[in-house]
Amino acid sequence: MAEMMKADMAGFRKAAALLQAGELVVLPTDTVYGLAGLANSPSAIEKIYQVKSRPGHKALSVVVFAPEHANRLVRVSPLAQALMDVFWPGALTLVLPALNPKTGNLPTFAVRCPDINWTSAFLDIGFAEPLVLPSANISGQPAPITATQVQAGLGGKIPLILDGGTCNEGHESTIISIDGKRAKLLRTGAIAPERFAAFDMDLV
Repeated sequence: MAEMMKADMAGFRKAAALLQAGELVVLPTDTVYGLAGLANSPSAIEKIYQVKSRPGHKALSVVVFAPEHANRLVRVSPLAQALMDVFWPGALTLVLPALNPKTGNLPTFAVRCPDINWTSAFLDIGFAEPLVLPSANISGQPAPITATQVQAGLGGKIPLILDGGTCNEGHESTIISIDGKRAKLLRTGAIAPERFAAFDMDLV
């Protein structure tokens, strides 16, 4: 079974070391527990697909540690920036045009900046690399909101779970794709659709 540690500085340091070594760790987020791996490590991404039994056609989102870090990966339109200013850090994932579409042959990236304490803690210990962070469950199963649920589902497949208690939202992030002023709601999640009514966009 996976080692269970508290989501404190000792746990963050061990998690960061494992991530740098290409391993996967489970981290608490503001929505559900996530299975983390380095976004720039093909082997780590392959492990995530294997551990989750995730279909290969389903893309993974990228977590950044500060809102301004998104500019390193994607083209941020005025609409996207307005949404980031209100909802980041938070439970909104934005699908935006890739800054370098040749990277991984992907025209877009799904990017999120979560509202959780370990982002600043990781920065304090010198770790700022983007992560892939899908929910820590077997694909098709309910997303876990406690470390105990993760241990029951994935504990035999990963080295470390950081226990941060029960996740606040209990729902996955809301996903919106943006192309200029056009926006499409891809997944209803922790942020209710009506909260986007104040923005100048056609949400379909």
